[in-house]
Amino acid sequence: MTVKRQAAHRKPSRLVAMARTGVLILPFLAVVAAYLGVPAVWQWAHAETLSNRAHPVIVDQIDTPPQPVDPNLVASLRRAPTSPQSSPLILTYHDIGYNSATRYTVTPEAFAAQMRLLHDAGWTTITADQLSGWLRGEPLPAHSVMVSFDDGARGVWRYADPVLERYGQHAVAYLITGFVGTHAPYYMTWPEIAALHASGRWDLEAHTHLGHQHVPTDAVGGEGPFLTHLEYLADQKRVETQQEYHSRVFTDLVECRRQFSAHDLPEPTLFAYPFSAHNDDPNGTGMLKGVVGSLYQAAMLDVPDKISTTASSDVQDGNIARMDVMSDLGLAKWTEKLVEASPLDPTAAKPIADPTNWTDSGDRPAPLTLDGDGRAVLDPGPRAQITRQYAPYRTSMWNAYTVSADLGGFSSAGDGTTTGLSVLTGDPQHEVDIEISSAEYSIRRGYGQEEAVAAGHLVEAAAHHVEAVVRPENVTVTIDGGSPQVVPLNSAGPRQIGGGIGLIGDREFDASPTPVVSGLAVY
Repeated sequence: MTVKRQAAHRKPSRLVAMARTGVLILPFLAVVAAYLGVPAVWQWAHAETLSNRAHPVIVDQIDTPPQPVDPNLVASLRRAPTSPQSSPLILTYHDIGYNSATRYTVTPEAFAAQMRLLHDAGWTTITADQLSGWLRGEPLPAHSVMVSFDDGARGVWRYADPVLERYGQHAVAYLITGFVGTHAPYYMTWPEIAALHASGRWDLEAHTHLGHQHVPTDAVGGEGPFLTHLEYLADQKRVETQQEYHSRVFTDLVECRRQFSAHDLPEPTLFAYPFSAHNDDPNGTGMLKGVVGSLYQAAMLDVPDKISTTASSDVQDGNIARMDVMSDLGLAKWTEKLVEASPLDPTAAKPIADPTNWTDSGDRPAPLTLDGDGRAVLDPGPRAQITRQYAPYRTSMWNAYTVSADLGGFSSAGDGTTTGLSVLTGDPQHEVDIEISSAEYSIRRGYGQEEAVAAGHLVEAAAHHVEAVVRPENVTVTIDGGSPQVVPLNSAGPRQIGGGIGLIGDREFDASPTPVVSGLAVY
């Protein structure tokens, strides 16, 4: 009898997150449109109008006084876990100032307190070069974070820069080059941007030229993000062709890069999608991903109000995950967010001792149920399946570890119970699922379009011991001390293989016994 498998154990949230990410440089949904008043119609003539209205001045910077921080928060941040097998933590701000009408404007005092907390806790603020190095396989400093700003609002120059100078910190600003110096006093001017560059504290990257807006999508008032929708051409009473779409988007992104050169700034290598919009590529052509990937090393995505870290699936698509910082995020919650996103190291993982670190397939908290013997009980109910993932946002880049466990709960051959162990969870190409019944096993790689790697018979038993050794090149599976089964992994480059561990429980019949896992350990 073959081991039963149901699509229900797929990880929608991480997978959906992957669909949401899609591509190495593609995303465009940077949720800040709500507070920007920008034109809805794309015309290059408008670029000249904006340029002519630009105000080439430098306003005075305002030095926000040092803010008090709770020593307990400093200690909490200092104790946060760290691992060389980690993804970058990236915070996204939009403006620093005193605009209470929008959550996207953080007060200077709040920002100053956050940066002091990082400084006092000994955290490093990384540069764009360090992020690029990470993508090439280089390690990040322990306890590091990237501070980034989207749009090029003037609060970056006026309030944020003096705070960074005080604490010797670094940040990255993503510029809408066609809006520089416009909508005074909202956007920075080119002289202010040049001063940021000259300070050595800032990396300047791309956020489109005039693409941070919506375009008409039909004749009745429909609109969509510039980068992800075919534009309705009212004068011609039609929607643009895919070729016209490609030309419009490509022209904008090339002009954005040209503006950097025209103002004696280094050529940008990173891109941030406006509104983080990148999934609604016209007709699923993948055109947007190709355009962005041809011009930039990676593209930034944003998630408001949630923990978000980069997974191998993101890197496969050319994307990097970031976390938005809003004005209503207090310092304690801000600290908690960083701690909860901080990576766990495989050698320090305690999957059973801390059962609260598990989630369900939707990344919702789902603590493991433990019996009196300390075994994990995976009861989905009759004719159902259950999956659990261990700290997915904190283990997303694991690619060198060993996990072992006794998978059991079986009463006899054919009892309909399957107990499983997954490694590299959340990696759509490389996840390896090992599923065991009383007398059979199967090993599969990937999901969605999963591939059967091995299957066979076992000596009938109530439980079987499984060990999986994960390396960037392969996963070696041993069952009951038998012959190792090697699952090869194919990667297009560094950071494109990674993921933590998961458990699977399946009861095919009403009378199927409950799957249990004992002795689960990671090292």
